[in-house]
Amino acid sequence: MAVPTLVDLTLAPPDPGSRELRHDATFTAWDSTFSELRDVVNLGIDALNKAGAGLPRLPEESLEELVVLPLTGDYAAIRQNANACGDVRSALHVWADNLLRLSVGVDPAWGGRAATAYVVRVNAFGLAGRAVAELVGAGAGVLEVVADFAERLAVEVERLLVDLGQALFRLVAKLSAKVSGPLGWAAFAAELVTRGLDAVTDIVDDVRLVVDLVRTLLDLRDTVAAWVGEQRERLALFAGLPGLMSP
Repeated sequence: MAVPTLVDLTLAPPDPGSRELRHDATFTAWDSTFSELRDVVNLGIDALNKAGAGLPRLPEESLEELVVLPLTGDYAAIRQNANACGDVRSALHVWADNLLRLSVGVDPAWGGRAATAYVVRVNAFGLAGRAVAELVGAGAGVLEVVADFAERLAVEVERLLVDLGQALFRLVAKLSAKVSGPLGWAAFAAELVTRGLDAVTDIVDDVRLVVDLVRTLLDLRDTVAAWVGEQRERLALFAGLPGLMSP
C-alpha cells in the first residue's frame, strides 16, 4: 500500500498585531510629564480649597494606570490573537484533509469491521476538525472587532489626554506665576485669604476644566465595561471546543 502524502502542519508564530489607525504623536511626547504637572495642580487645589473653592484633587495614579490600560487594552496583542486564530483555522482544515487522505489510503486488502470502523472514525475526526476550524475562525472575527474597537478607543483617549495636557500646562504656568518668589505657596495662600477667589477666577476655571476632562475619561472607562462584557460572551464560543473533539 502506498503511504498517503500528507501536508506539513508546522505553524509559524502568528503575525504581530499592528496599528491600523493614525495616533496622536503629541500624547507620547508629554505623557511622562503628567505626574509632575498633576502634583503642582494638586498643590494649587489645596490652596484654593483653603479659601473655600471646594475643588476635587486630581487622582494620584499615572494616566496610563488611570485611563489608557483599563480602557483600551493591548489592541496589537488582540490582533495577534486574531491572526493566530486564522492560522489555526487553516491548519485544522489541512489536518482534516490529511485524515481524509489516510482514510482513502487504506490497504484494499484490509477489510472487515476493523477497517470499516477505522475509516468511519478517521472521517469523523476529519469532520470534527473542520467544525473546530470554523469555530476558531469565528473567534478570529470577534477578536478583530475587539481590536478595532480598542484602537479607536485608544485614539479617542489620546485626543482627550492631549486636551488635558494642554490645559494642565496652561494651569501650571498660571500657578507658577502666582507662587514665584521666596514665599511661594504661602504668599499665594495669603492672597486668597485677603482677596478671595475673585482674584484667581481664571485659575479656578482652568482647574474645573482639568477636573471635567479627567471625569470625562473616567466616565468613558465606565461605559466601556458593558461593551467588554458583551464581547466576553461572544468569545465564550471557545468553551465548546473540547466537546467537538471528544471521542
